Amino acid sequence: MKKNIIVAVLLIMIMAGCKPSKNTPTQSGVYKLEKQMLSGGGRDTVYARTQMKIYTNNHFMYAAMAPDSSVGFGVGSYKQDSVNKITEQNIYSSRMLDSSQTFNLIITRTDTGYTQVIPNMTRVRNVPYKLTENYTKVALTDTSALDGLWKMDAFYTVTGKDTIKQTPTQYKIFWGGHFMFVHRYPINKEGTKFKNGFGYGVFSLKDDVLSEEDEISNHPQLLHKKFAIKITFKGNNEYSQVITDSAGKSIEIYKRLE
Repeated sequence: MKKNIIVAVLLIMIMAGCKPSKNTPTQSGVYKLEKQMLSGGGRDTVYARTQMKIYTNNHFMYAAMAPDSSVGFGVGSYKQDSVNKITEQNIYSSRMLDSSQTFNLIITRTDTGYTQVIPNMTRVRNVPYKLTENYTKVALTDTSALDGLWKMDAFYTVTGKDTIKQTPTQYKIFWGGHFMFVHRYPINKEGTKFKNGFGYGVFSLKDDVLSEEDEISNHPQLLHKKFAIKITFKGNNEYSQVITDSAGKSIEIYKRLE
């Protein structure tokens, strides 16, 4: 009997050690990349890029722009396995699209942010390469009804009497007064060539008016432009927005993934 009790206690301790406790630091927040390095084959290569990453309670999104203005991004869900281990699951990315892929991150927290390491990021000629990224945390402001991850469900442009349905793939994330969108859209009529884009900035929501200002984007026309967008909620998991300018207007409908 005493032996069974000891075994039961040990099992409980092991199970508890595999799950984050209530005191485990949360990964949710907004982060700015300071350094990115790929190590392998006896060499370390540091990449210059502007990159932001946002974690909600269950999802993440990152977007990066290289010096040549090319854009890479990723959207997915994540699970915080322990204080220093996170598992990320791809939903959509510029490289893999909607192909399923899992990344195991080793997290080291600092006073200003965190460092993440993906030990087996890739292999080249059977040589493993490790990716290391250093991030600083960005201060949050207010929470809002928009906080979470959304996917664009429909997009229309209206010019005069003509309404055209567009076909981009777009995700948008809101968290603590910050937002980011990433998209992949066709650039020819045949829909065979695509381009990636993103925008990151600050927002506020008051009386169903969404105020946004992009601070980083590969779209120059969006940079530091302030938008006041009327939005309409349909329950808690869908909203629509209308943007009107001199060329006409656009209508976007989003559905919540979180």
